[in-house]
Amino acid sequence: MASLPLSTTPNPPNSPIKPFESFKKYRSSETHLPGKVKSSQILRKSYINRISSLCKEGLLHEAFSVLTQMEHDDLYIGPEVYGELLQGCLYDRRFFQAEDLFLRQLKPNVFSWAAMIGMHCRLGFYGKALMDFCQMLESGIFPDNFAVPNALKASSALQWIGFGKGIHGYVWKMGFASCVYVLSSLVDFYGKCGALEDANNLFEEMPERTVISWNSMLVGFVHNGLNEEAMELFYAMRTEGVHPTRVSIASFLSASANLGAVEEGRQGHAIAVLSGLQLDNILGSSIINFYCKIGLVEEAEIVFNEMVERDVVTWNLLISGYLQDGQIDKALYTCCQMKSQNFKLDSVTLTSIIMACANSCKLELGKVGHGYSIRNGIESDTAVACSIVGLYASCGRIGDARQVFRAAITRDLALWNAMISAYAHFGMSSEALKLFYQMQLEGVPPNVVSWNSTILGFLRNGKFSEAQDMFSQMQLTGVRPNLTTWATLISGLAQNGFLYEAINLYGQMQEEGRRPCSMIVVGVLLACTNAVALHYGMVIHGHIIRQGLLSSISVTTSLIDMYVKCGQGNIADSIKFCSNEPLMYSAVTSDSGLQRK
Repeated sequence: MASLPLSTTPNPPNSPIKPFESFKKYRSSETHLPGKVKSSQILRKSYINRISSLCKEGLLHEAFSVLTQMEHDDLYIGPEVYGELLQGCLYDRRFFQAEDLFLRQLKPNVFSWAAMIGMHCRLGFYGKALMDFCQMLESGIFPDNFAVPNALKASSALQWIGFGKGIHGYVWKMGFASCVYVLSSLVDFYGKCGALEDANNLFEEMPERTVISWNSMLVGFVHNGLNEEAMELFYAMRTEGVHPTRVSIASFLSASANLGAVEEGRQGHAIAVLSGLQLDNILGSSIINFYCKIGLVEEAEIVFNEMVERDVVTWNLLISGYLQDGQIDKALYTCCQMKSQNFKLDSVTLTSIIMACANSCKLELGKVGHGYSIRNGIESDTAVACSIVGLYASCGRIGDARQVFRAAITRDLALWNAMISAYAHFGMSSEALKLFYQMQLEGVPPNVVSWNSTILGFLRNGKFSEAQDMFSQMQLTGVRPNLTTWATLISGLAQNGFLYEAINLYGQMQEEGRRPCSMIVVGVLLACTNAVALHYGMVIHGHIIRQGLLSSISVTTSLIDMYVKCGQGNIADSIKFCSNEPLMYSAVTSDSGLQRK
């Protein structure tokens, strides 16, 4: 970044700009003015106009030279001059110079404060932005409708909901209650902090809504996983005649992708085209992400090729789409294209590639990725480190995985879980348990994934009572088992002959009101493959019918297998030929037999 000198410097050779020429002519005729004061005022105004003009043209060097001349002429500079120069610095992204200029002011005005708060937000210095906001209030300057939204943005980024609510109170007190820009920022703040009810109440009570207001609510819904609500809001927005922007379409496409709503997402793409929206990085990336998530990678390719400009995010989305679709060669070729266009593979790209190598057990290729991460200084990135640990573990190189884990400078929860999972995969339950306790000693509390991996380690090592004890400890600590927990334990016990323990666990799950997935049902049916447990199997069959799980091929196959092994071939045959029609008989529709012992 070039420096902006605050001292007079000669004009560069052949420069068409001569910032002082008109002022020299003017000063030579100063004696003709009625008085010295009036002369000084007119001269000052001319300087300010010149500074404003130069800033708008992006000629900051010349603008600062005029400032130096004002100081030399002992003219009062004032906040409006600093305001013009600050704005010029921000437009030209001369952030350090802007900070230096701000500090030179004896009494910054509201424009200067707002500019600094906005600049610190843009740079991601959210704490500094809020300090500026507080200092602004302490100095007796009241924030405007530019400073307030930026302070709310900083509050949501830091998840400081209390601070943001304080700003909300200030907004009402100072009469901003009708400012649509400020209200939209409040909706955005509450949405990003997870307070959807507050966001929705504000949105509903707004006297006027712009597309920014609608977008704030859309983003809030998607951010909090309320995808159906986001889609309904988008349709309501269209009904009220509000023309969507790129942000509107991007939010709608994200919701469609998360729900697997193919036709709705295609409609969103069509609306973007019909609305004449430019296929920039925001919109293009959203459309590519949608098509990749629903498995239509060819459509994503077409959109990618139509984009005039692409950033790293766009490239990463397409590469990730290829990898999810199993097209590893295409993903690697796209990486080469990306590098040929002077884009460096970042941690996201590298993580995707190494994870694909882990899933396909391509160790040598994964090691190339590992080497690239070391050469480019991104091996310390926790996402990259996790993927490398997973690579070596999936290829049976547990020693290499351990070495990468130990070499990591920082270890977040994901990295601890990756190493615990690696141990568990190989049945190294002692090592997994040791790491489970070590992470807590180092101040990282385990989550449900940590517990699941440790339980799996015991099951893989044949320590079934320890696995059940771990499950009990998990519940006592207040960590709620997820479907993976139930599936791991029920399947593990059933596969190793602990039939009634598996059935009892399934009964416990039913008592807690948890709806089983197909993997859990397959596991518990495995525990019912003898005549003694047939009654339980028939009760579970009833659950399957009522919960609509007969459409799963694995569930239907397990049911048939259970009845055959229990000597009930006639029922098995009925399921084979009538699987689309629920079987109705008393044993199936009764829940009375499934009680925990």
